[in-house]
Amino acid sequence: MKCPACNIEMESLVEGIFQCPQCKKIVKQKEKESLEKEKGKIDEGEFQEGNYFHKNASLNKQYEICEKGITIHKTENRLFAALICHSAYLKDEKYVRLSWWKNYQHAGMFKIYDKHVLHNSIIALEKVDSSFDDIWNWSGKYGKQSSKTKEELEREKNLDIIKYRILENRTCPKCQKKMDKMKSHYECQHCGEIVILEGYNQPIFNISPEDLDLRFHANLPINYYLPVSGITVKWLMGEWKAVAVIYAKDNPNKKWLRFYWWVRDLSNILKYGQREMGNGTQMGWKAQRGLSSPNLYDKKQVKPLISALKSISNELNWHID
Repeated sequence: MKCPACNIEMESLVEGIFQCPQCKKIVKQKEKESLEKEKGKIDEGEFQEGNYFHKNASLNKQYEICEKGITIHKTENRLFAALICHSAYLKDEKYVRLSWWKNYQHAGMFKIYDKHVLHNSIIALEKVDSSFDDIWNWSGKYGKQSSKTKEELEREKNLDIIKYRILENRTCPKCQKKMDKMKSHYECQHCGEIVILEGYNQPIFNISPEDLDLRFHANLPINYYLPVSGITVKWLMGEWKAVAVIYAKDNPNKKWLRFYWWVRDLSNILKYGQREMGNGTQMGWKAQRGLSSPNLYDKKQVKPLISALKSISNELNWHID
């Protein structure tokens, strides 16, 4: 597409949105061109049998079985879908998998194993949808600036009490019994819970997904890119999941949504009382292997993704009381 003012080729920011490198004018793609790209959509928004994704995408039945799924977006060489899957060995343990394919080869994934994390993900995406425009410009506020409900204040108070008990009495946040002091962490000999000590009086422990406040923040262990803001949907000592809008440092006008899944190697803490910082690691966290690029560039895909996840929640009977 050429700039209507400068008559030079424009650069793509996200799908359907272009920017002129000379005058910085931003233009949406013409409706006719958009319609041409929409050709080839198959049953978007409706459940399809799992065999469709096994036959037409790189899902290996040796490792996981797709029961059914919903196509969020499909073009000639790309596919984005939300799936209900289970392990090839554990049929009853189902999970939700967001999957991206390019030329029908794996291009990204994000797995959700718990109904509360799914619920958090839906709420986070709804907040993203209402707080960003079509080219991912943010109009939201960080948690400290927004008013808090009575429930949120009570939740924060309970977390502060847990931290106080850990620091004063080494009380286990899980079973309430006394933990043993190790070099850089506490360990409960009764239930196996571990609490990491970071910095000065900063106990790091598992927080239940239902206790997360789901507010925008930018304190995320992101490598290579910079966060506009994001929302944590799962936070355990060894696992952190979040959705965040990010951008490249050399091109701040190009933003997109990314599903993050980090893990922390606790074996180093247990054996040596320290963390080994490897390549691509920040704040002790490293991206989960096999994720590839779970990116969502087109803001218009957020609403159908929310709808698909709600349908999957109903299908799995993962309702929150």
